Amino acid sequence: MSIAPGPPMLPPQLSPDGKWIWDGSQWQPLAESTWELAAEVVAPPAVAVAPPIQPKVEYSPVEIQPQPAAFDYAVVDAPVTPLWAEAPRSGMTLYMYAGAAAVVLVMLMIVLSSTNLIQLPWPSGASDSASPAIKPAPKTSDYARADRFVNVYLAPALPSLSHTLPALQSACTGTLSNGCLTALNSARQQLTTLLSTIDNGDVPTCIAGGANAARFDLQSMADSVDMALNGYQDNSGAEVYQGIYRFAYFGRSLKADPAAINAQKAHCSKAVPS
Repeated sequence: MSIAPGPPMLPPQLSPDGKWIWDGSQWQPLAESTWELAAEVVAPPAVAVAPPIQPKVEYSPVEIQPQPAAFDYAVVDAPVTPLWAEAPRSGMTLYMYAGAAAVVLVMLMIVLSSTNLIQLPWPSGASDSASPAIKPAPKTSDYARADRFVNVYLAPALPSLSHTLPALQSACTGTLSNGCLTALNSARQQLTTLLSTIDNGDVPTCIAGGANAARFDLQSMADSVDMALNGYQDNSGAEVYQGIYRFAYFGRSLKADPAAINAQKAHCSKAVPS
């Protein structure tokens, strides 16, 4: 008969601080001398922990890109000269000088030709050779000049003006009619032509007083017609009537002007200047 070995003996159960022991029913205190020994029994043996196994990673080669060169900001800040402000090239300057010299030469030739110092072969048109020379006005006496002013310029215009007044009086009856407006415009045109003729005429000094009086009457008649025409713009029949009345008044004074000029003409010299 064999006796089988019993189960292995377990170490006593100690408290974590090693100061108490379990007897199966309650905790019993241990002596202080056994505390360190009990602490070694309670403390579990240190177990070496192996470091974790790192997985093997295979790295693929990476192509390194070249870094771009550093940008020079000083180049951007540098002033840029526009094309129109650049200095002209030497070739262009030479052409400009040559053109300016040619212009100066042509101007010098024109000045010399105008002073008749030299005769240049300028092309001349056919109209220059065909134009007749201006003949000077023939010399005449003051008496003849005064007679021409009265009989050629002033006297022929008086009959037409004498017929103008009756036409105005018959057409302008106090209403702003078209017939009255037409008669006023016709009278104004006649006076304008006569005044221009007298202003451009040859008036000798011996009849200047009578000629100035005649021109004053003619200008006053023209102003009277303008007053009547202005009445149409103002829609005023009274203004038209007043203008016609003034026209008739200065027309009567004009009739005496030729006789006054003829009286002055008798004192004009008949000698022809040399």
